Amino acid sequence: MKKALFTVVAVAVAAMIALPAYAEEAKKADKPKSRQFTGEITAVDAATKTVALKNAKGEAKTFVAGEAKIATADKAAAELSDLKVGDKVTASYKEDGDKNVATKIGPPAAKKEKKNKEEKK
Repeated sequence: MKKALFTVVAVAVAAMIALPAYAEEAKKADKPKSRQFTGEITAVDAATKTVALKNAKGEAKTFVAGEAKIATADKAAAELSDLKVGDKVTASYKEDGDKNVATKIGPPAAKKEKKNKEEKK
């Protein structure tokens, strides 16, 4: 009888420890991953609050920019109307179903300059 009771208690304790860890993993899996896309603006639609980009490979994406933080080369805090067709930008976004929801749109990060091999000598 004691052995059976001990087994039941051990299983209950193991379940109490394992279930919160499993729930935490499930939450992480449900949270959409932030992504980035760099390209040239091909369209800005103020009515639908969307921005369309096309990258150097020819891939095109449209982003919902309703709540996005927007910046330009001239302004750290810009408006959607400040974005112009032809501007090169990077959009940070999350996928929400079939929509790309932008969290930030701004100039691409500056590339690091290649160091001359002779400078290292």
